[in-house]
Amino acid sequence: MTVPSGNKILKPHEVVMAILIVGLSFGLIVYFAGNWELSKDGFLGEPAPEIEYQGGSGKQAALSEQKGSVVLINFWASWCAPCMEEMPSLRMLEEHLKNRGFVLLAFNIGESTRDVRDNMIPGLKLPENLVFNFSKEQLKPYSIDAIPVSVLINKKGKVVRVFRGPRNWMSISALEEIEKLLKE
Repeated sequence: MTVPSGNKILKPHEVVMAILIVGLSFGLIVYFAGNWELSKDGFLGEPAPEIEYQGGSGKQAALSEQKGSVVLINFWASWCAPCMEEMPSLRMLEEHLKNRGFVLLAFNIGESTRDVRDNMIPGLKLPENLVFNFSKEQLKPYSIDAIPVSVLINKKGKVVRVFRGPRNWMSISALEEIEKLLKE
């Protein structure tokens, strides 16, 4: 088969990279346009709104049961390129702080486990604490307009910080902030 000059057939990894770049670009446009409004006056420093969920083992749990641990809630979806961009660093953060009083809860905001499995990039490692079964009604207090959004909660169950957009959770600044909360 001949390809006319000037046209290029993309390899699968190039297609994936293009999709990630387009998704990240869109996410940044939305972010800088100011459409991601999660922390309203009074949200920071207040108790994290309750979310009841079914854990991976099938056992019912609640966010309030995590008091005494530093918790990072991440709201994500597999169709969200910026969400998937930060998944490897979330997984590494989870492994790095395992058994130190840190809990990562990754709430998927509208897909089934099958949807995620079908949309997965081969070889991409996701965090262990993926949450699919919870009432979406409970997310209203979080006012999620776009994803990814992450909420950092201290040992007392209060919201310390809200992060909009993807992050490198293994960066020195991210680790220092979480380590400080673990020492409190």
